[in-house]
Amino acid sequence: MESKHGIFKSFVLNRVLPLEEAPPASYRAYLSQPINKLYCPVPGCTGVSASEATLRLHFQMRHPEDWVETPKDGRGAGKCEACDLQITYKQWNAGHLHNQLCRDLAARAAQHTAAAASMEALQQELTAYGEMLERVEVFKYLGRLLSYIDDDAQAVRNNLLKARRIWARISRVLRAENASSRVCGLFYKATVQAVLLYGSESWNITPSALKCLEGFHLRAARRMTGKMPKRDSSTGVWKYPETEGVLEMAGLHTIEHYIAVRRATIAKYIVDRPIFDMCREGERRRGSSHRQFWWQQPCNFDAARSPAEADADVVGSDDEEEF
Repeated sequence: MESKHGIFKSFVLNRVLPLEEAPPASYRAYLSQPINKLYCPVPGCTGVSASEATLRLHFQMRHPEDWVETPKDGRGAGKCEACDLQITYKQWNAGHLHNQLCRDLAARAAQHTAAAASMEALQQELTAYGEMLERVEVFKYLGRLLSYIDDDAQAVRNNLLKARRIWARISRVLRAENASSRVCGLFYKATVQAVLLYGSESWNITPSALKCLEGFHLRAARRMTGKMPKRDSSTGVWKYPETEGVLEMAGLHTIEHYIAVRRATIAKYIVDRPIFDMCREGERRRGSSHRQFWWQQPCNFDAARSPAEADADVVGSDDEEEF
């Protein structure tokens, strides 16, 4: 929904408000003879399972507080204390607590618990001078979208949409002037890429977001060089030119490289200040969430080297002098 349709909805707010603690209910499932499947017996639920095991898994995910009695195993051996899944005596004797399914479901349950606690915290109302303050999920500050859950996916997509519009306009001019690949690359870096990577110095980029940025960057490089994918009419297979060759013809590097250059520039600005050492030496308060800092991300400079050394190498590259 985020990458294809631009719909951003926090996991916390997808739950029903307010949270109401209801006593656990027990339901009996029956096998439907015409299709030989089990329907979820909870009123209003449209879940259909092919086996009793999948029906119990459905209850663990959709109705975690309730119980289900299946035609063959009944209630089974009870619920697992770690993952809250109803298990049979056979599963219990086979070492359910030590398999991967139990660990995955336990991690998912912990995530739901943390989300529910965050949702309850959002019910607190804030006032200023007797007036209720509006609560928003995202707001714009200095042209950048900031999310209250520290998620930069929406900011990345917003920059991507702006860069597409700018590239659509400037590419027509470059095509009309019959500019070379290198000249197109210079114009692209000075105009389109400046918009695309605005604020990327402090982004916490996920692999999916980085993939979207790299995809746009590579498509633009193919347009500059004329190295577009071609479809073999006889086999129907698409043939794509090599990424390294296309970027070299346009005088470009990967998006990951440019983000690293920007972060190294920021590191040079703050690395000699006392607050930087205080932040790195600070300890996480008990009960606070674990968060990844910008200097811990893979696309940043090598953690084994000092930020000043990494910045000297990256900023002093030929590409930056040309830019």
